[in-house]
Amino acid sequence: MTPFEHALVLAWADEKMTATEFQQLDILQETLNISDSERAEIELLLESNLLSIGAPIPSVEQGSLSKFIDSVRALTSADPEISSGLAKRLGGTALRSGITQAGWKSAYIWMEQLGLAKPFAEGCWLIGDLPPALTAVPLALAPVAKSLNLVD
Repeated sequence: MTPFEHALVLAWADEKMTATEFQQLDILQETLNISDSERAEIELLLESNLLSIGAPIPSVEQGSLSKFIDSVRALTSADPEISSGLAKRLGGTALRSGITQAGWKSAYIWMEQLGLAKPFAEGCWLIGDLPPALTAVPLALAPVAKSLNLVD
């Protein structure tokens, strides 16, 4: 899953999409530099999986979508040294705890959409200095940290 797909799941959590949620997704699309055709493809695939086959949609708290998008925007607009440092620390923390092949693949896809795949990989494979462990996880990275079994 990617950050945009995660946001779509949050938008559909109450089984309806509002105009506000659609506009929030527009903001995220712009933040992540996703083309209209790429967005349409992502939406078609994810929505058909969630809605057509009746896949369970997780319950989320009110405002989760806007909080998540704000977090992604903050991470992607932060000084590159900070965002890359967080990505590298996430990778190093994942390696220390034991990263699976599936975990690596899904995390890399997530980080790639954020433009942080390279520093994440450097942290995973200890390229350069050993990054300190990540002790707090920003909301924008929480779903990927969860998929790596780093948080509950």
